[in-house]
Amino acid sequence: MVKSSTPIWVLLFSFIFGFEKPRVRLVAIIGLMVAGVILTVEGETKFDMMGFVLVLVAAVVSGLRWNLTQLLLQQDRLGMDNPIATLYHLSPIMFVTMLFLSLVFENPIDQFRESKHFDNIFHILESFGLMAIGGFLALAMTLAELYLIKSTNTVTLSVAGISKEIVIITLSVIFFGDVLTQKNLLGLLVSIIGIIWYNYYKMTKAKQTDNAQYQMIPMHNSSKLED
Repeated sequence: MVKSSTPIWVLLFSFIFGFEKPRVRLVAIIGLMVAGVILTVEGETKFDMMGFVLVLVAAVVSGLRWNLTQLLLQQDRLGMDNPIATLYHLSPIMFVTMLFLSLVFENPIDQFRESKHFDNIFHILESFGLMAIGGFLALAMTLAELYLIKSTNTVTLSVAGISKEIVIITLSVIFFGDVLTQKNLLGLLVSIIGIIWYNYYKMTKAKQTDNAQYQMIPMHNSSKLED
C-alpha cells in the first residue's frame, strides 16, 4: 500500500523540476488512481516500522529517479538524450552497485553451491536460460520506459505503471486463482476510472495546445518603407 504512493512522489518531483504545472485536476487524477491501487492491494494487517520506512524511502527515491531520468533524456546539451545512450551509461553503475549489495547481503556463491537449481548441468543450463530470458524482457521493458519518458513524461509513465499493476492482478486471478474481495474489485474499478480520466485530460490538453499553435498572426499595414 505504501509502494502505491509512488505516482504521488513522481508528480511532486515533476512540479519541483518544472516538468508539470501544478493543476488541481491532475492532482485529483493521480490521487484517485493511488486510492484505487491501495484498495486493490488492501488486506495486510501486520505492520512493521522498518519495512514501512524502507518502502516509503524507496517510493520517494523512485519518484526522484524517474524525474532525473527525464531531465537526462530531454536535455540535448547533456548528450544523453537517446534512451540507448542513457542505458549505456547507467547500466555499468547499476550492475556494480547491485553486484556489491548481492555479495554483501545475499552470499550468492553459497546459494549456487546449495541450490537444487545448480546441482547438475541440465539445471544449470535451465536456470541460466530462464535468467537470460528474464534479463532480455527486463532490458526491453527498461528501453520502453525510457522511450516513453522521452516522448511524454514521468507522470504518464507512472500511469502506465498502474495499468501494469491492473494487468498483473487480472492475470493472477485468471492463472493462479487469486480471490479478490469486493473492496479489491472496487479498487480496480477506481484505478481504471482514474486511467481513463488521465487519458481524457491529456487529450484535452493536447487539443488546447494544437489550437494555440494556429492562432492568427497579426498583420501590420506598412505602406511606407524606411531606409
